[in-house]
Amino acid sequence: MFFKKLLPRWFPASSMRATLLSYGLCDEIVSGFPVVGLPLLRDHLGLSYEQIGLLFAVGGFSAMLLEPIINLLSDHHSKRWWILGGLLCLILSFALAGSTSNYVVLLLVFSCYYPAVGAAVGLAEATLIDADPERSMATMTRWTLLASVGDILSPLLVTGLVGLHQGWPQICWLAVCLWTGLLLLTAVQPFPNSVTENSESADLLEEDGQETGTWRTLSLAVRNPRLWRWGLLAMLPTMVDEVLLGFVALYLRDVLHASEATVGLVLTGTLLCSLLGLVLLDHLPCLRRTASLWPQRVLAGMAVVVLAGILLLLTAQTIWQAGLAMGVVGLGAAGWYPIAQAQTYAQLPGRSSLVRAITGLGAPFDIALPAFVGFLAARFGLWAGLAFLGSAPVFLLLALIGYVPTPQPPSNNLDIVQSDESDKIL
Repeated sequence: MFFKKLLPRWFPASSMRATLLSYGLCDEIVSGFPVVGLPLLRDHLGLSYEQIGLLFAVGGFSAMLLEPIINLLSDHHSKRWWILGGLLCLILSFALAGSTSNYVVLLLVFSCYYPAVGAAVGLAEATLIDADPERSMATMTRWTLLASVGDILSPLLVTGLVGLHQGWPQICWLAVCLWTGLLLLTAVQPFPNSVTENSESADLLEEDGQETGTWRTLSLAVRNPRLWRWGLLAMLPTMVDEVLLGFVALYLRDVLHASEATVGLVLTGTLLCSLLGLVLLDHLPCLRRTASLWPQRVLAGMAVVVLAGILLLLTAQTIWQAGLAMGVVGLGAAGWYPIAQAQTYAQLPGRSSLVRAITGLGAPFDIALPAFVGFLAARFGLWAGLAFLGSAPVFLLLALIGYVPTPQPPSNNLDIVQSDESDKIL
């Protein structure tokens, strides 16, 4: 009891908030290992394109089954133990992945890894949103900024390990060390409290003046069309994120015959452009205000930029042309996720786990995507797989057709957060 009273003095609330924000950083560093190091994993086990796609598909299927259950169970209680359990599972998964040479065992590892990320990293994000729902846009921008730093560090770390003549097992053990450090840091700090807003979500989740049960709550929330639209828009960035980077890495290596170090440098340049796009979104007042009041306009403009980059990539004949194309894609797609995800959370303020459970119903898309791209690459070549992934901006523009924003008074939350959040977090 005495120790619990001392914890808030040793670790203030801003310290735990910074720790939770670092989950996005650590996740992108580690999740980039099997993406940037995909050629290393393939060579280590002698995998085919179909087997590579199946690994990601099995992981996505496992997450589709388990993540909605985890989100629903954690919605009304502290997410602390779910997060710690997810971290422990991540540690064990990478320890096993680094010590096995059996493809079946690797399938089992991926089936545990994906839902563990949802439990640890996903609920850390949800905790941050619930602690201050009014600043969801600022929180998601900062979360994605730190995640982009992790995106940059990941290929650099892989390239450095390759330069030291290290392989796939050493990459996995580095991941074990990173997750273990985050587990220990989280375990010794007090957890932030969730703030429940008296807003439209309260009206949605109450019936006849009384709070509804979990399943009734889920049934009511599922009927929210705006939630579904923004959930779809938050899902589309997957097509121009890790899956695209993974197959671009293979394209650079197998088609353009780039070295492993060159592949890492090209992907690093892409991620630097993504970071630049997020910095502009976070620090340009006009862009920030437009993204808050008219998010559909900003997303449409970004989609056009990404589409131009994809067309350049598909016609590239040299490595530098492909690198330039990926830079354009990274710059244009940077703001897709924070804008769309913040709008998704805003549909049910204070109920982020419920939002994640509902949007998790779209997980079949994540499951089918890597396997389908792997099938296209195996049957028709890597160009065909990249062309399908490059259709993401077209899908985004189609999803925005007919969207009418809900009128709301201007908010200065994003302006306040620049000085307030910088002092408390960064």
